Amino acid sequence: MSQNTAQRPPTTGMGTGTGTGTGMGMGTTGVGTGTGAHAERKAAWAIGGSFFAGVLLLVIGATDILQGIAAIRRNAFLNTAGYTYSFNLTSWGWIHLAIGVLLALVGMALLARARWARYAGIGLAALNMIAQFMYLPHQPVWAVVGIALSAFIIWALANDRGALDTGARAGSGART
Repeated sequence: MSQNTAQRPPTTGMGTGTGTGTGMGMGTTGVGTGTGAHAERKAAWAIGGSFFAGVLLLVIGATDILQGIAAIRRNAFLNTAGYTYSFNLTSWGWIHLAIGVLLALVGMALLARARWARYAGIGLAALNMIAQFMYLPHQPVWAVVGIALSAFIIWALANDRGALDTGARAGSGART
């Protein structure tokens, strides 16, 4: 019986972690795996996404406000033949105006790094998706853009794992 005497690189790096294996579970870099440059890039992307989501909430809020004002000024019905949902344009305008104001306020709070704004932003973006879906037969291109932007906002805020909480953790002594 012959034994393979070739040395293998370490697979559970203690200390500096110089493992270079290519198999699954091989080549770990030691204690704290996942806390290096890759995690920092991922955190930077999440923080950038949250900042962009805050700006988008402001922009979508402003456009909803403008849509609402335009709808309030015209007193007609949004009616598409065969569409299940038909609205009085004035009431539709007040709905858009209210959602727009809330979106803009939450966007400002998100940019100010308020903890609650992340969850409120997700909820309001979902509400805006529904409102834009119902607006789809009336302004299809703008409604699809609004749905896509709301979906991005939800994704960005849901993937922001603690980027808004870094100040709270740093102040409590959890990080050094």
